[in-house]
Amino acid sequence: MRSEPIAVIGAGIGGLGLALSLAARGLQVAVYEQAAALGEIGAGLHLSPNGMKVARALGLGPALDAVAARPRAITTRHYASGAENFSGPLDADFEARFGAPFYSFHRADLHRVLTTAATASPRITIRTAHRLEKLSLAADQVTLTFDNGAEISAPVVVGADGVHSRVRAATLGELGARFTGHVAYRGMAATEDLPPGLVPEMLNIWVGPGKHVVAYPVRRGELINYVALVEEDDWQNESWTTRASKAGLAEGFAAWHPTVRTLIDHTLSGECYKWALLVRDPLQQWSTARTTLLGDAAHPMVPYLAQGAVMALEDAWVLAACLADEPDPGAALGRYQGARQQRTADIQAAAWEQGQMNHAVGRGEDGDRFRGGRFSDPAWIYGHDVVADYPL
Repeated sequence: MRSEPIAVIGAGIGGLGLALSLAARGLQVAVYEQAAALGEIGAGLHLSPNGMKVARALGLGPALDAVAARPRAITTRHYASGAENFSGPLDADFEARFGAPFYSFHRADLHRVLTTAATASPRITIRTAHRLEKLSLAADQVTLTFDNGAEISAPVVVGADGVHSRVRAATLGELGARFTGHVAYRGMAATEDLPPGLVPEMLNIWVGPGKHVVAYPVRRGELINYVALVEEDDWQNESWTTRASKAGLAEGFAAWHPTVRTLIDHTLSGECYKWALLVRDPLQQWSTARTTLLGDAAHPMVPYLAQGAVMALEDAWVLAACLADEPDPGAALGRYQGARQQRTADIQAAAWEQGQMNHAVGRGEDGDRFRGGRFSDPAWIYGHDVVADYPL
């Protein structure tokens, strides 16, 4: 067992998931977060069964049950008529098949559950207001220098610091990105402000030429989160916190189904954002002898399979197992990379494929063949079980 804490850069979902996974295996961990306080922006996300298995293994099941929404199906609909052209149930049979449910969350609620568990653990230390400035590798340690003047050494450093990872830049160089031509608009609406039953308790996807809209309940059904994905060529800002015009968004969907238009019209004040979707090729290398990457820092992906947070949790569980089982850091990090690299690359590719398929509707025979893409046979995604593969 290592006596010095493993350093994790970033206290998002992946970083806190890793801290809890390491602590569950008896390891000490220090998490360094650049923000002055822990928290997340108000977006929605999903944990499919492969992610929920990790969450439950970490003891988070009851807390997540209390804040989740549980969609009954994944359903795609024609953008104008609303006619259903594909439905995949997320019912009791689905849970029995995959061993865990499919949940939808307000990102802040999921993050709060992780934060509460991490701050309660005697094996986890969290330091806020620590923005990484410099990373220096030596044979027996890594030295980290932060913008507040703090300097620490650690036997292993994990970059869980997102798509613009400073750990990745310091160890492996910058990761080139290409604009996909897709821009995401995100909003929230209060369920009580909407006509009763307007948005079914499902993961609803309206698909049309060059656009699609995803809408689903979060926070026990009290809110509806929506994301509108639009093909554009004049916006390449990747920030999640750029405000967007609700009126402009509504204008772009004037020909769409009334449910979509009503949802946009009821967007909560100040809750409409936009960001560009950029794509990166899978990394050939994640690790050095004493550093590695996790989640979006290692394999940023477009959101069309709802697997970004799930892949981070899978990464966290596997990395913790490798570090606990293997005393040599280089061997442990190599084992982790070998275990995760192909799966995450496959998910990256499949997510982009799904987005292309969503936008094909209305473009001739491609639209006629649309049946839900990768959601049609999700076993290769949802049936993956890192908890069984790497038991405590």
